[in-house]
Amino acid sequence: TNIEKLIVSGAGGMGYGISQDVNNGIATNIKIILDFELPNATNFLVTRVNKKDIVNSLPSDLTVINANGTSKASYDGSLIYASDLEGKITKVDLTESFITNNEKMINKNISTTTLFDVQANTENGRYIYNSLEATINSDNNLWLYFGTGDSQKLQNSSNQVQNRLFGIKDKDFPSYNNVSTGTYSNCSSSGCPNSSQMGWYVDLKKSQKVTAKATIDKDRVYFPIYEPTTGSNACSTGKALLHAYDSKCGSIIANFPVKIGTGVLSEVVVQGDNLYMGISGEADKNISGFTSKDNLITGKSKAKSASGAVQIESWKENY
Repeated sequence: TNIEKLIVSGAGGMGYGISQDVNNGIATNIKIILDFELPNATNFLVTRVNKKDIVNSLPSDLTVINANGTSKASYDGSLIYASDLEGKITKVDLTESFITNNEKMINKNISTTTLFDVQANTENGRYIYNSLEATINSDNNLWLYFGTGDSQKLQNSSNQVQNRLFGIKDKDFPSYNNVSTGTYSNCSSSGCPNSSQMGWYVDLKKSQKVTAKATIDKDRVYFPIYEPTTGSNACSTGKALLHAYDSKCGSIIANFPVKIGTGVLSEVVVQGDNLYMGISGEADKNISGFTSKDNLITGKSKAKSASGAVQIESWKENY
């Protein structure tokens, strides 16, 4: 029907084609044509799902937090946070004592819980392609920062595209508990979240999309953003924007967003009090607060630590 689609899955490298009769947007007589006959006992699955559903995968690196990186991790092993294309943040517990069987496989299911869901579908384009930025803020909570956007269709522009930026807390860290999945309705969009809220979110305008991982810099968090062109200029390269927000309240930092140029902006790298980022297109000549040389943009950080106290802890990700 015109509200459903097929997901075909099977052995890697298996080629196939699809034939169908289409009339007024409705497909009938659908046939899966394989390139070769499948061996016995080969799994081949065809699933019918809603047209808006996302075919899920996990394209980004895992965020792995263990005792090597923060003293707050009072456990052996690791807690893992994974973001997927469907816009779900999954917490995985690898702090248990596992026993392996004769085949060196763990003899029980690993505990997982869905911490957050951005409620993505193919129309709002709220995919998560990038890994999570994690830190422990001065409130002693573990915070995760991320944004959404279809990296495969950056130029897609419509009133249905609605991406968001998020800063959320895992209030249970360093413990693991099965939780009810949070959504934007559990977050603040107008100021610091209260004690019952998970964090904050920001609605992006004009079909804007996040193009790289967020970056924490003391009391602020940076997001690289792409804004597509529209109308008669729809085929032209869009704007590369740098957004910056207060890490705990989600309020926009003064003098941001900054237009960096045209093209796609990379992740921001913080080194000391310097900021570095790259752009796939052309940087503007006079960028407020930044300088450019070819495709490299540099600037000075103006982020501040609260009351001179240590605000951010860091860790290594071990795989």
